Amino acid sequence: MNGLAKAYNDGIKKAKGEIVITIHQDCIPLEKDSIQKLIAPFEDSDVVLTYSWVMEEDIKQKYYPFVADGKFTAYRKSALEEIGYFDENTFFTGGEDVDIWLKLGKIGKIVKVNTGITHIHQGYLGNKTLEKRKQNGNINGALFRIWGIRNPKWLKAIVMSLRYPTTYGKYFIKAFLSGKQEYRRKE
Repeated sequence: MNGLAKAYNDGIKKAKGEIVITIHQDCIPLEKDSIQKLIAPFEDSDVVLTYSWVMEEDIKQKYYPFVADGKFTAYRKSALEEIGYFDENTFFTGGEDVDIWLKLGKIGKIVKVNTGITHIHQGYLGNKTLEKRKQNGNINGALFRIWGIRNPKWLKAIVMSLRYPTTYGKYFIKAFLSGKQEYRRKE
């Protein structure tokens, strides 16, 4: 199956350097030295992942993602090789970020970096759209099957499943039972 995790893995395997950066197509670094800031912590050989804060363009909200979400993230390539890369068999359009964050956190340091990006995704609105609820339910069902309560989003996922049983909850259960995140939202 093709998807985000597979695209990441294909790029990482072709990369020649030890530090690999991912940036989503709808994100723009806000400072001229954002890349330098993102890679500077790797001078410490224990650092395996760094990530930036995000400014949502639509709502002008600045935040650090709860876990590194891949929008503007740097990884130590040898650490990704050690853990077996992103799980492209389980994750299609999301969830690979939390999964890799949990795996990398077991073997090294994860650092929040004081630089950021603008996320230009009109109508994003998080879990406020039906399509996004279905996708996030599906993502968190797969994550809950693998990580249980070690997933930092597990409690929110249960609450959202109860609050929105026909969207979030339905797709949470589907992914939990199948062990795969396969839902792709329609935009």
